[in-house]
Amino acid sequence: MTHVKNYSMTVFKSMAMLMLAAFTFVSCKKNKDSVTPPATVAVEGSYTGKYGFGNDMPDTDQKYKIKAGGIFQEIGVNSNTVIGEGTWQMNGNTLTAKYTMNFSPYSKYSISATFDAATGKLVGTWGGENNPADGGKINMTKQ
Repeated sequence: MTHVKNYSMTVFKSMAMLMLAAFTFVSCKKNKDSVTPPATVAVEGSYTGKYGFGNDMPDTDQKYKIKAGGIFQEIGVNSNTVIGEGTWQMNGNTLTAKYTMNFSPYSKYSISATFDAATGKLVGTWGGENNPADGGKINMTKQ
């Protein structure tokens, strides 16, 4: 009888070790399918780029500053001072802004651009007052 108990105990221990090894192997499986998402940037910040007229490729320098709280500014290319100011908002990945120049004749402008959070680019159109498409194209990059 002792021989049967020893044999049973040996079989039980072997099965327990085998189950422990199998559990450990399964629980340590590496997940190779996980992909790190690309880094994204917030829309707020300073932008440099170009604007154009009509359907022409943008070729004239321009700077914007998009600030928290909905403040949109056009910055002088050479002076680096605020030359126009207004408001902006996001709807999905579309940024719209309206602003007024700080000097006479106090012209009003509006823009509508798609923001790419992966690259920090704004690509869209600009125009007068309430029509952000009647002026031309813009292509801006976050700095």
